[in-house]
Amino acid sequence: MNRVFLVGNLTGDIYFDRLLIKGTERSFLRVILMASRPRVISGMRIVLWDEKAELYFPYLQRGSEIAVSGFLQSRQFKGKLVHEIEAVNLILLRNINWEQGETERRKHDRSLPDAGGNHVFIIGSVGEDIYYDHFQRSEGNGEYAFLRLMLTNDEYMKGLRVIVRGSLAELSYPYLQEGSKIAVDGHIQTRDRATGKKVVEVTAEHIAFLENINWEAGEIAQRAKAGHGNKETEHGS
Repeated sequence: MNRVFLVGNLTGDIYFDRLLIKGTERSFLRVILMASRPRVISGMRIVLWDEKAELYFPYLQRGSEIAVSGFLQSRQFKGKLVHEIEAVNLILLRNINWEQGETERRKHDRSLPDAGGNHVFIIGSVGEDIYYDHFQRSEGNGEYAFLRLMLTNDEYMKGLRVIVRGSLAELSYPYLQEGSKIAVDGHIQTRDRATGKKVVEVTAEHIAFLENINWEAGEIAQRAKAGHGNKETEHGS
């Protein structure tokens, strides 16, 4: 699994260009990240393409703190093998050039970057309150998995509801236990519960396992699922 989450600061080496690739012009942005968490990494290449490159370039400067979620990849560049992260989401945290970024965004009528919306990137530990259910949809069009857990970060928060749905819930649940440290990339929202109280929660889009993961239980669940799928295939044939 090559999905990664990193938080850190940019060096002054920020490169933007519009490249002609196979007859199509594409915007390209490359920055160098000095990551501080969830692990220390020095000088990681972060690349963005097309609309994301155009949007984020004006906001970034030396020392900007950002959170990056994306995919780690290796490719040949000028005869050398380079390792880099192709960003899926980039969240602006501190020391951002908001004036220049907003000027360019309005000029080209672009949407707000994630920091201006409800996108969040959180690292924390799972509490003991883990609820999972797997049931048939009421409309009868397949099964549905639901996972709710409380995430705590001693520095920033004391219990935040995280909701995980569908295949991500089904995949993640067997690996998680009290004390599991994870990174969550998703959207925060406030909604009214049936009791009339408001609840703040994060709906996860991606989860990265960091520490204290129940690898044994997770792998057993994955093998059982694969075996069940093979039996269904044999039966169908």
